[in-house]
Amino acid sequence: MFAIVFFAFAGCGKPAFSQTQKQADPLQVFLQAYITQAGLPGAVVGIAYQDGSSRFAAAGLSHVAPSRKMRGAERFYIGSLTKMMTSVVILQLASEQRLKLSDHPARWLPPEYAQSIANAKQATLIDLLHNSSGIPDYLDGDFFFELVGREPRHGWRNAELLPLIADRDPVFSPGSEYANSNSNYILLGYIIEQIEQASIEEVFEKRIFTPLEMDATSFGSFPRDADLARGYDDGDGDGNLEDVTGYDVGDHLADGGVVSTARDMLAFIRGLFVDGTLLGPQAIERMTTDTMFAGNGAYGYGVMVGESDWGPVWGHDGTYFGYSAEISWFPKQKTAIVFLTNGRPLNDVSPFTQQILPAIFGNPLQ
Repeated sequence: MFAIVFFAFAGCGKPAFSQTQKQADPLQVFLQAYITQAGLPGAVVGIAYQDGSSRFAAAGLSHVAPSRKMRGAERFYIGSLTKMMTSVVILQLASEQRLKLSDHPARWLPPEYAQSIANAKQATLIDLLHNSSGIPDYLDGDFFFELVGREPRHGWRNAELLPLIADRDPVFSPGSEYANSNSNYILLGYIIEQIEQASIEEVFEKRIFTPLEMDATSFGSFPRDADLARGYDDGDGDGNLEDVTGYDVGDHLADGGVVSTARDMLAFIRGLFVDGTLLGPQAIERMTTDTMFAGNGAYGYGVMVGESDWGPVWGHDGTYFGYSAEISWFPKQKTAIVFLTNGRPLNDVSPFTQQILPAIFGNPLQ
């Protein structure tokens, strides 16, 4: 069923998801087919077009038991999409000359961690942004998740994770290669908090959420609010999704703790890449052109930079325990796509955005 729906859209030769579509919504049909194939509880997709208009679709369930249909205004953890926001604040602080991108993270760390965190005195903030610092990932191994299992509502802070990053061997020499390490963004979040003398929540609210009127966006917190889609994950490996919403695996952390909606995330993309609300053009150019090779694409300053059959694409993907997210900006078409779901696929499927592009843009560019 999924393949039939997909190829019916892809073979039409022109966009099926135009903003003027008046008939039965193919976007919602496509989304439902995708989550069924992937084995996901539910999802929301939002598309923002060049003329400033946008459209949304929701499918599946936001709560499995008792069941509640997914709504377009549902809130989700966005996981590593948070890293884009962290990099924005770092670039803002750089433009205000409150830090230099050539600074070493050791400058901002307590002396014991400046000494004990591998590469803290050699790597630069650019290396942290690039994921090229060689600083080991605090999520490698099971130790952090064992702590979460013991204290599922602990409320972890960036500063509390410094001991989990310390006293470990470097992965490689700074700047020599790319390797995703969430520790890089924990350190950047810690540095932001030290410079601003405020919590990461307060900083993001002042610098990102309020200017862009992202009223439904915040960091995670307990008790979970009613508009948060429940998160589902196969935590015990039995092939079934369980409700894991009660576990804090980073509610206040700069590498993945933000909760948002599809509408607010489209506002973020437009505020970043279209309206210039967050960063100036020089900062955007550096963010997206000063990159490290990262396998199938490149990694800039908190943003994945790649090529599609329709031209350049910038964005990020992310996971949080019980949630997955994708966000993409196509600068040639000035179009943004965000996909938020309250699970991680049980079945092997390609990313949602990759599947939907023919239906949005029509035939690939020649």
